[in-house]
Amino acid sequence: MAPRTFRPEQDWMRSVLPEGIAVGETTLISGPGGSGKPLIGFSVVDSWLAAGGSVVVLLTNSGKEFVVETVRALYDTDLEAHGDRVVWVDFDPEMAPTVEAMDRSSATIRGNLVAPDVWNSALDVALERAPETDLGTLVFGSALNLFLFSPTYGEAMVDEFVDLAGTSGGHTTLFSVSTSAFESEIAAVEAAADTVLLTRMDDMTLHLRGERSDSVELLEDEVTVPFTPEDIRRIKSVAEETRDTIIPTIKEL
Repeated sequence: MAPRTFRPEQDWMRSVLPEGIAVGETTLISGPGGSGKPLIGFSVVDSWLAAGGSVVVLLTNSGKEFVVETVRALYDTDLEAHGDRVVWVDFDPEMAPTVEAMDRSSATIRGNLVAPDVWNSALDVALERAPETDLGTLVFGSALNLFLFSPTYGEAMVDEFVDLAGTSGGHTTLFSVSTSAFESEIAAVEAAADTVLLTRMDDMTLHLRGERSDSVELLEDEVTVPFTPEDIRRIKSVAEETRDTIIPTIKEL
């Protein structure tokens, strides 16, 4: 049986994924650090919400304000106007990496997601909060490779990501990973994912192509993604800030 698919609205995404992404599977956006991967992900988030689905946003390497402002700038979409169909999970590396330390008291779930049990608990809570819709729930997160910098939890988190990428279930997963570090570990996550897309940056121009898919048609011809240099600089600045602030903290965990 052919998989159920979802087609993002952007023509450039349809040039790579004519049938769309597989619903209930994992799509992975992979590429060097600072190559605009979250911008690709935001396009799917925007289209998914416009089609009536729910979204869980994992704030791995940027804050909620940055995501809201960027999606508004790119697509003239107010994520907060979608109400409880957007569930926020904030990664706070300063918190104790325990389930007990998680903060579930507000609309944004907060926790130190670097520990596998905290990661799983936060994701479970978020999925429970997401309203049921005909389309289902999309789980979106960027820069998963950050967790691998933890000397205590990094190896276990690789196993978590491999398991998650290879699981077919009640929600659709869209993640991005950087290939600039932990090459073999990222390769294992790529191998487990249903669909892998690759990005590269050339002179402030973002390029995207399909690498492989187990279930949907994928075109391997590279397309130019029409983001402006300003859009790309915004993402690169977040990547640089993450490298300078969050990674040193994770290395202590």
